[in-house]
Amino acid sequence: MENGIGRSQKTLHGCDDAIVRYQQHLSDNSQRQDLLRRKDQLFGHIRLGLFLSFLVFFSIAALWSDAAAASWLAWGSMIAFLITVTVNEPLRDELVQHQKKVAVIKRLIARLKRDWKFLDSKRLTESLSRVPLPQHQREVAGDLDLLGKASLFHFVSMTYTEPGIRTLASWLAGPVESNLAKQRAKAAKSLAPKRDERLRFYTLSRQVSECSGSPEQFVQWAMGGRWLSDRMWLAHWSALSTLLTAVFFSLAITSMISLTPSLVFRIALMGLGALVVINLTITTLMLGPAHRVFTIAMSSRRSVNDYQEIFNAADLLRSTSQDDGDDLLSRLRSVMLDDELSAANGMADLQKLAWAGGLRQSAGTFLIYLPLQCLVLWDIRVLNRLERWQEKYGPRVEAWFHSLGELEALMSVAALRDEYPSWCEPTWVESSVNVELKGRGVGHPLLSDADRVCNDVTVGPQGSILLVTGSNMSGKSTMLRSIGLNASLAAVGAPLCANYFNLPSLELATSIRVSDDISQGVSFYMAELKRLKSVVDHAREMAAKKDRFCLFLLDEILQGTNSRERQIAVVQVLQHLMNFGAIGAISTHDLELADEPELMSVSHVVHFRETIRPDAKGNEQMTFDYQMREGVSPTTNALRLLQMVGLGEMKKSE
Repeated sequence: MENGIGRSQKTLHGCDDAIVRYQQHLSDNSQRQDLLRRKDQLFGHIRLGLFLSFLVFFSIAALWSDAAAASWLAWGSMIAFLITVTVNEPLRDELVQHQKKVAVIKRLIARLKRDWKFLDSKRLTESLSRVPLPQHQREVAGDLDLLGKASLFHFVSMTYTEPGIRTLASWLAGPVESNLAKQRAKAAKSLAPKRDERLRFYTLSRQVSECSGSPEQFVQWAMGGRWLSDRMWLAHWSALSTLLTAVFFSLAITSMISLTPSLVFRIALMGLGALVVINLTITTLMLGPAHRVFTIAMSSRRSVNDYQEIFNAADLLRSTSQDDGDDLLSRLRSVMLDDELSAANGMADLQKLAWAGGLRQSAGTFLIYLPLQCLVLWDIRVLNRLERWQEKYGPRVEAWFHSLGELEALMSVAALRDEYPSWCEPTWVESSVNVELKGRGVGHPLLSDADRVCNDVTVGPQGSILLVTGSNMSGKSTMLRSIGLNASLAAVGAPLCANYFNLPSLELATSIRVSDDISQGVSFYMAELKRLKSVVDHAREMAAKKDRFCLFLLDEILQGTNSRERQIAVVQVLQHLMNFGAIGAISTHDLELADEPELMSVSHVVHFRETIRPDAKGNEQMTFDYQMREGVSPTTNALRLLQMVGLGEMKKSE
């Protein structure tokens, strides 16, 4: 249509192929999971039978001295029990892996079906609330549904770890910058075809997120001070304890074989007893901070192993990234895998320490840990090695987890690229003159294919605005959000819900959802003014930077005042924005505002409308086609809606 406005004639294909593929994966893995569960139950019955056999034969052997065969059968049953447990462990591990994989595939499907209830979780909500965003970006995220429930984050994200969640959220809410977006798009495009590797990575990521270790605390510890370095006497005492323990044991053993007097044996026992008392006292009174370090640095051997495994998963980047050192995937691979101080090497070294540090955490190894701690201060020896690890790798740890977050975010974008092949690549406008955003077949990515209506839209050039008019519920706000959400998709390197979309580097500024704040004594009108002041300030900041533009999206602004003052105020706000070179769109159902001469002179006016037809019973039915048309809206529907909900004009008899 003329001026690029109207409903696109080309339909965006859905993600049906991806859903079918995922459902086949789900079926295959669920069947394998059921098979493993049945095998595990069989092993469980065998273990129970062997253990009961051991108890029965052991009791017979204990009660009857001439039942030698029962004794042999008892110990044979125990050996068979232990063998069965050993054989059963890998099967249980595989069962757990399939359970996690099934959960991951269900999340992949839920994203495509827009099953927001399934995707929402208390943990994810808390993680998103902790993402450090400037207030301006937090407001834009709230207006456009970038984060939170039923949001663009939920649609895009296959992140599970805190670094991944934080990175993807900051990308979605951050600047829409062409160079960064192109790098991310190139990386995600390389990862998109690697379906099996991505599924394995998502499963690993979920597994890592369930371990008890906190990446943030780990980074703080690795980059922080060293507790033992200020208390080196403990390390010296640990070394001396080891030497004294060896001496006392040697004296005790030689005394036992009559090579030395019995007095020496008593002295050796007294010496060992003194070491036990001293070391237990030190452990009780002084080593609380050391144990907290163990909890942070290696919360469990399993958690260290999980992180080692997910960093090693960066090996899939070898076949995707090029040798160009500026390539994003090459940089991530270097930090996580190839560098001498890479994350994979660091976690491999930490894994060696995790066994030693984990002796006290396991009931099976505590009996080994206890004498070691009592006699040689084992925790100090482990802590000393941990701090040497900290000195070697500490300065690089933050980069490890930052890179992990980037890779996890890219893996999420890669899934979207694989699932929506018909969605378009953004075309970036590098010119600084007559900048505009133009899209054909632009749709709201959070709506399903059945509910989505696509329109062509143009915003800009500078010095003009897109004025979207229309009655209530006709689709004005959805159009504004469609523009903003697709710009955010472009920022992370994802495909866009459009047939064509060109845009410059930009930052979003919005005023769509505004509420008063009684606790601060802020009225609705004042809250609107503060938000608009923030939008104008951001446009001023972008004008000073000159490397990107401000894209403003304003929905039904300044409703908290009378119509005439509102018209004047809106014109003044828009004049400020245009003076700073911003481009944007504003929606209104106030047709008097749309007729304001100063606004009409700089506006490209479009509208949405409703259709009212009687049904078979003669009752009026209101429908919307959500198609954007040229010109000012010819209809209003506020009073009709009032009547339709039963709040029309009262009759005198009432």
